Amino acid sequence: MVSHSVLQYLLVIASTTAAHYSSSFRADGSSCPSDIPLSCTNSSQIPDTCCFEYPGGVLLQTQFWDYDYPTGPDDMFTLHGLWPDNCDGTYSQFCDSSLQISDAEEVLISFGEQQLLERMHEVWKDYQGNDNNLWVHEFNKHGTCLSTIKPSCYENFETNREVVDYFRKSVELFEGLPTYKWLEAAGITPSDSRTYSKQQIDEALRSRFGKEVYFKCDRNHALNEIWYFHHLRGSIPQGNYVPIDAMISSNCPSFGIKFPLKKASSTSSDTITATKTSATSTATPTGNGGYLKLENQAGCLISNGKWFVSGTCATYKLSEASFGGYQLASSKGVCGIDSDGYFACGSGVIAAQFDYDSSSGHVTYGGQPGWSAGRVPSRNAQVPIVPGSSLNVNFRLIFEARYKIIQ
Repeated sequence: MVSHSVLQYLLVIASTTAAHYSSSFRADGSSCPSDIPLSCTNSSQIPDTCCFEYPGGVLLQTQFWDYDYPTGPDDMFTLHGLWPDNCDGTYSQFCDSSLQISDAEEVLISFGEQQLLERMHEVWKDYQGNDNNLWVHEFNKHGTCLSTIKPSCYENFETNREVVDYFRKSVELFEGLPTYKWLEAAGITPSDSRTYSKQQIDEALRSRFGKEVYFKCDRNHALNEIWYFHHLRGSIPQGNYVPIDAMISSNCPSFGIKFPLKKASSTSSDTITATKTSATSTATPTGNGGYLKLENQAGCLISNGKWFVSGTCATYKLSEASFGGYQLASSKGVCGIDSDGYFACGSGVIAAQFDYDSSSGHVTYGGQPGWSAGRVPSRNAQVPIVPGSSLNVNFRLIFEARYKIIQ
């Protein structure tokens, strides 16, 4: 399913004959015009997505502070990833299965990128100890959604060249955003006794980055993640990243924000995953599952992911995903968004990451506030649903647990 605006955009690309924009860029980015506008600021369509990041024109460089159990150096936030968000704050994930990789280290070694690989092992750390798994996840989820490093954008493409470019640029951006040093310069350092205000952290980061920075707290009111937002002029490998204000507000309290020391924990391993949940989640569902129901609508979702108003609701398992957010699964298999944009569950579906708010029970996807369907199903019909409000019938999706959630 393709929206009207995207169809319009594709028609412009197909019909343009302007020689000003090259159909591909070289490794040094020399074929991208210098006067191309910043992503998300254009007043007319840009015909070449190899020089203009679209639709994910907001680039986020994200960092972790893993304190329990400690991950990475004691005086450094670690790299989380480089993410393309759409201009309206929504986002896509796992965009092209044909580009996905299974071993990031193998790709880097094949290109002779030993130095880059060593640096990634220093700064791009997985809290469970398998850095390669994190890198594979980040590229497959986010890197495959970047338009300016598609294989067709390279004049002499070598398989997985775009993977190397994604990892290199992620590290380069991270190196230029030394969060720990910026906080330290403002007197904000890890401590078991001191706490800080939202204003203190905001001013310390904004004064260095030049724009508002999103910082995230876990359920213990402890600082655990930083997101730096950018627009981009040109391509991912060679473009100019321009800071912009964060498009979302911090979930941290106004006062009493902890900045814990990185140290071994005496608590159970469950604490580790507490720092990996989404910004809206405050609890981890455990037990025998629950139902996915539609707020203010009859019926529920059955095991294939479709809306049904007659029969028994399917049982869904909601569990924390390895690298943030939540995953859903039914008796059919894992759940995700299929090639037509519909919610689906089954053996051929790629598992997606969802957001879950335990206080309301709302389940969302891709930064969209809700879901929609083309129509309300008749008694025997099964109707697919999509994230967002593009279709006629709009609603919230609620996970109704069959057990008590531990707060």
